[in-house]
Order: sequence, then C-alpha cells, then structure tokens
Amino acid sequence: MTPSGIVTLTTDFGLRDSYVGQMKGALLSVAPGIRVVDLCHELPAHRIDSGAYLLETGYSAFPPGTVHVAVVDPGVGTSRPAVAVRAGSHFFVAPDNGLLTRVLLREPLVEAYRLEDPSFTGPARSPTFEGRDRFAPAAAWIARGTALDRLGPPAGDLERIGGVRPPLFLGQPGEVPVLAVDRFGNVAVDAHTHDLTALLGHPPRPGCPLRLETPGGLVSEFRRTFGDGRGAGPFLLINSAGYLEVALRNARADAALGLSLDSRPVLTPGD
Repeated sequence: MTPSGIVTLTTDFGLRDSYVGQMKGALLSVAPGIRVVDLCHELPAHRIDSGAYLLETGYSAFPPGTVHVAVVDPGVGTSRPAVAVRAGSHFFVAPDNGLLTRVLLREPLVEAYRLEDPSFTGPARSPTFEGRDRFAPAAAWIARGTALDRLGPPAGDLERIGGVRPPLFLGQPGEVPVLAVDRFGNVAVDAHTHDLTALLGHPPRPGCPLRLETPGGLVSEFRRTFGDGRGAGPFLLINSAGYLEVALRNARADAALGLSLDSRPVLTPGD
C-alpha cells in the first residue's frame, strides 16, 4: 500500500512543553516533505483507555496510507514493545500497551512488527522520550515507503484492553463506562450504535426505550442532534463516532450529572 504522505500525532503531552514540537522535528528530519497533522495532544495523562477511544474516533477521517503515531505511554523506556502496525488501509505506530485496541475492533490486522532495528530510530535514544527517538522516526520512514518488516521482527499477539464494548442485553441494566468528556461537557459512554441497533431492531431514535442511570439522575430522552427539542434537561444522542453520548444543551452534562472518566453509568436498552 502506498503511503499518503500524511502523519498524524495523538498524545497526552499537552502543548505547554516542547515535546510535540520535538516529535515533529524528528519526523521532518527523516521525511521533510510529509504533512504532519495534530489529531489531539490533550488526552488525559496516562489514560490508555481514553487514547484508544480518541484514536478510533479520529483515524478514519484521513485517507488510506496515512501513518498515525499514538503515544500514551506510562511504560515509556521499559520492556513493553513498540510496534508498527498496518490495520485495514492505515498504518499505526504506538507502544504495545492496548492503545490500538479499538482500532483493531474496526479494522482487520494486516501486519505488525516491533520497532527494533536501530537504523530506523533517531540519533538520540532517551529512555524517557521514545515518542521523539523511536516512534516519530519509524513513522517517518513508513511515510517514505519503508516496508514494516524492515523495522524489526514480527510483533506476535498485540496487547488489548479488557472490558471494551461490554455486552448489553435487551431490557437488562448494564454498566457502560465513560469513554470521554469533551470540552463542551458532553459524555460519551461505551455503547455503540451497532450494538444498540441489534438489540432494539432499529437504529436509536427519538422515542426509543433507552434509560441511562447516572449519579445525577435518570436520562431517557433521545434526540437526533444537539439543537433538537426545547427541553432544558439532559438527553441522549449518537455522537459522530457512533457511540451513545449524554448532552445538555448549552451547558455541561458532566457537571450536571456527576459524570467523569471513572464513572460507570448503567444503561437499560429496551423495555
């Protein structure tokens, strides 16, 4: 597959330090002609689960052949492997710590190799900054057309996060962990429209029987989009990534309902 010449970056580094800029420098030192796109750098620190969700929701906006570098890495510098993966028509470079779990639920795994050949790493090898010295150079080489099998040996089975897309049953309450809280206070939970459609017999829609129990109360109104309806209370919708989301028009649903990344609200689909 021909690389697109685009490399995306997803990290928990934030933007107050120079870490993101240094990664871009490492990329451009190997492949000056590539286009580097910031997908997100404000992930909650050390939250591999949040990184897995955001990577899943963002990568498919890019053309086939894009290289996606994802670094949420509490185990930086340890013996955990670093990998280069082709899944479907996209490339991914990341620590093998479960960060690719949700992508691999959506895309077939084509090939995966460890980043071990020093020919494809940067000139410095700091054990505290593998994003700059290991992941970024490898991604740049891939963007230049380097075959993944030149980067190191086969990766074998990749690490997966447990408890993803928990099973739901019609008419029965089940926990759906919070996946993300965006800057507007909208709260995405781990219930996908595909699973809900299979249970309900149709895609979720206004009037359908969905009840979400939260610390701040029960939410059962379903809307198509944020601007529908005139009620002042919280409501449910399917977000742009296909996950169930709790929102409050022109206000923060997370604050109103007492929800955070560690919350596990309870969803009952169907009567």
